Amino acid sequence: MNTLGAFLPLLLACAISLSAFAAPVDFNRDIRPILSDNCLKCHGPDEKARKADLRLDVREAALKPAKSGAFAIVAGQAAKSELMKRITAKDEDDVMPPTKTGKKLTSAQQELLTRWIEEGAKYSVHWAFVPPKRPALPVVKEVRWSRNGIDPFVLARLEAENLKPSAETDRATWLRRVTFDLTGLPPTLAELDAFIADTSLGAYERVVDHLLASPRYGEHMTRGWLDLARYADTHGYQMDQARTMWRWRDWVIDAFNRNLPFDQFTIEQLAGDLLPAATLEQRLATGFNRNHLITIEGGVIDEEYRTEYVVDRVTTTATTWMGLTLLCARCHDHKFDPLTMRDFYGMFAIFNQVPERGIGGFAPQLRTPTKEQERELSQLDRDIAAKQITHAAAAQSLVAEQVKWEATVAATKSEWQVLDATSFKSTGGATLAKLEDKSILASGNRPAHDGYEILARTTITNISAVRLEALTHPSLPNTGPGRYDNANFVLSEFELEAVSIANPQQKLKIKFTSAEADYSQKNYEVARAIDGKPGTGWAVDGPTRNKDCTAWFYPDKPFGFVGGTELRFALQHDAIGSHSIGRPRLSLTTNAHPQTAEMADILAVPRAKRTAKQAERLRDYFLTQHTSPAVKQLAADLAAMRERHKQVEAAIPSTMVMQDMPQRRETHLLIRGQYDKKGERVESGLPAVFKNALVDGAAPNRLDLARWLVSPEHPLTARVAVNRIWEHYFGTGLVRTSENFGVQSQPPSHPELLDWLAVEFMKPTAKGANPWDLHHLHRLIVLSATYRQSPKTTAALLQRDPENRLLARGPRLRLSAEAVRDGALFISGLLVEKLGGPSVFPYQPEGLWFELNDRAGYRMDYVQGHGADLYRRSLYTFWKRTSPPPTLSLFDAPEREFCVVRRSRTTTPLQALALLHDPTYVEAARAFAERILAHGGASTDERITFAFRTATARKPAAAEAKVLRETYEQQLVAFRKNPEAAAKSLKVGESPRNEKFDAAEHAAWMAVARTILNLDEVITKD
Repeated sequence: MNTLGAFLPLLLACAISLSAFAAPVDFNRDIRPILSDNCLKCHGPDEKARKADLRLDVREAALKPAKSGAFAIVAGQAAKSELMKRITAKDEDDVMPPTKTGKKLTSAQQELLTRWIEEGAKYSVHWAFVPPKRPALPVVKEVRWSRNGIDPFVLARLEAENLKPSAETDRATWLRRVTFDLTGLPPTLAELDAFIADTSLGAYERVVDHLLASPRYGEHMTRGWLDLARYADTHGYQMDQARTMWRWRDWVIDAFNRNLPFDQFTIEQLAGDLLPAATLEQRLATGFNRNHLITIEGGVIDEEYRTEYVVDRVTTTATTWMGLTLLCARCHDHKFDPLTMRDFYGMFAIFNQVPERGIGGFAPQLRTPTKEQERELSQLDRDIAAKQITHAAAAQSLVAEQVKWEATVAATKSEWQVLDATSFKSTGGATLAKLEDKSILASGNRPAHDGYEILARTTITNISAVRLEALTHPSLPNTGPGRYDNANFVLSEFELEAVSIANPQQKLKIKFTSAEADYSQKNYEVARAIDGKPGTGWAVDGPTRNKDCTAWFYPDKPFGFVGGTELRFALQHDAIGSHSIGRPRLSLTTNAHPQTAEMADILAVPRAKRTAKQAERLRDYFLTQHTSPAVKQLAADLAAMRERHKQVEAAIPSTMVMQDMPQRRETHLLIRGQYDKKGERVESGLPAVFKNALVDGAAPNRLDLARWLVSPEHPLTARVAVNRIWEHYFGTGLVRTSENFGVQSQPPSHPELLDWLAVEFMKPTAKGANPWDLHHLHRLIVLSATYRQSPKTTAALLQRDPENRLLARGPRLRLSAEAVRDGALFISGLLVEKLGGPSVFPYQPEGLWFELNDRAGYRMDYVQGHGADLYRRSLYTFWKRTSPPPTLSLFDAPEREFCVVRRSRTTTPLQALALLHDPTYVEAARAFAERILAHGGASTDERITFAFRTATARKPAAAEAKVLRETYEQQLVAFRKNPEAAAKSLKVGESPRNEKFDAAEHAAWMAVARTILNLDEVITKD
């Protein structure tokens, strides 16, 4: 026995004597953190890692004799407890924790353990695993300070610490604070003046209700949820290609804006597809758990990555709703929390039922029309139905005429004049001779970008159709008819100009109103070659690789000049790999008849034997091509409506959603978490530690899981949610470790307040509030006296409570990355407030994506947007996982590869550099200067006050105004002397400059605006 051991009883007796009048030791508050940090890694829940068969996190186990026979804890007798002997030992072979761990208990911790054992070594369940109960409001001295149920809890803690709350902040500061907190944008001057002037009862409440009703609220709240959901517009990994998930993002915005109760918000995102008669929107909501990374790389193992997707869903769900580090139980029982591998794989089994692949696992997907698309399709359906009635009536009146036309077509045959080119050029640089046989190009002679320019002459004066044939030949790839490797071609534009040979000043740009082909690749019809859009066109592939292909183009009216016509054809081909026609042949006719294979086949069938579809197709063709202008127009209108309907349908985005397979996939424990090392089979289940909140049924599915999470008996969900919202306002949650409510978490600074808020969230006592009402929770916080405190502090208070954990002052935080950018755009007047829609591409340094991924075939080029896309809220910026928006990253936005609960908040020189030089902020300063000149008043001082108030919500102090005035005057002199510099500074950004403003004066005010936008106060919420 070491020397210290002889005196241990005496030392413990002294410690007990000194603490005789101290408050009883609380296990959760005082003891569990000590054991968790120092002991449980080797003596905790993980059976395989447990040393000496000693478990200290469960009382029954801790009081049993260890493998050596010694008792670690003897309740009521610290001197006889081996635990105390070991933690006070001097011998390195005996001391606990072992010296090699680098851990050592302080004398204060040792004293706490001593008192705890002497008081009976009482254990209690971890506070976060016990369902919250509404505590009574504490009794406080300054009863008049409180404004709602939050404040007594805060004040009671302050009074216990002999502190007082700060004075209430001024109205302007509160308005700017709450407006940023609820919408992510600053208030306008009009809103500021109106609120300051409104001294009536309920002014604060009316502001909050107005902000909660704004669409900006949903956009701002969605930002944080995207971090949790690891939302991005690309798949991740090395081949980080684009995906379409913005429809799910729009669902979240809408859910916040309609104040969808949080329990329903939870259920729909986790299991909306499993709800009875699930709507499209409820199925769309399940995209939450399809936002994970997906690989498209060759050479990876499919099952390995599919397993990773399921693991991601399990851990993201546990972190988001339960605040638990469940991933720690993937390979072994959790080292600290009472969570086993079986718990992990029980949850794994719930999410293991998606019919997806590991490589390119994009299915299942859901077509999700936007509200605008739904409205347009509905209107088109009504318009088409009405037009069809008129069309059918016209068709009925022309039946006899159609019969006569069919007989004429059957009796006559179109006569075609084949053209011989007088000039045939390849825009790609290849040398061509003439059309047809002499124009064959070998497969090796294929310029990267090509098209044909063909001149020909004719004496026909009544041309009613042009025929284009793509002929095959053995010298072409796969025998033709195209010059690409697989023998296909893509004709993107077909244009024709007719010039009079007798009088070259007479020219006609021939307008083709319709076109047909005997074969077109799906969704690439020949009609698209005359729509004027280079991105569309006629594509031929597949069964036609060894066939001649023909297309007919019909002008809006016959054409041709007396004395001869020179025809100038332009055949533009797509620019990818020279998908050009190999042997084109052009012909003309004066008696155009239906020549497509489909029409010819229908005409060959006797009228009595035609199907309804064949009869309809032939009738539509006849009405479109061979009737009066009025009937043709009617048919054309109907065809245009149908085409628009097809276009809208084709534009409907498809997004990934959750869906379970009809036949359940088996789930096994994975040894060491490896996908290919399967252990025993497990059924779906929920963590056993929460057995008091388990749902009925042996094998819960995602819907059971979701309902379990929001059941009133669940101890975590409400606490985790309100803590995260508290963190949104004050920068730190009541539980600082907002991502971890387990044993390793930091205890709450105000535990009773956390529970009171959690119960109030689930079961509000306030009149008019609904269960799980997010609006109610936000109102409570922003209308509390706690929130309305001034952020000003003293050196003494700052030293005592640097993180404001005691809440003795109002919050003061650097704004989020999105709020910094959006605020600058809003102040400048550039912000475009359009709700929802596809992601946009604002300014970004050139070549950034290329530097990260330039692999051929997988490279994504950043194509900057223009117009409104440059000025949308940052929420809508395209998010590439391997290269997030760089300016947002500088202000601590995450990569979104995994679930992120709380962002870091840093201050770096690069942030200042971006605010000074990033095109977004420079352009914002230019636009802000225009606002100052247009609306700031007549004098310099008036304009400075206007600018400063617009950005900070307060008037500048005299010293501040002096600096800004001197800045303006100095810059004005400099720009007067150097007008080129003024002009250059005003050219940054694509928004047009108001040329009515003098350039030197505008540039000088731009310098002032730039200074103001770079103030710490502008990017900080006070």
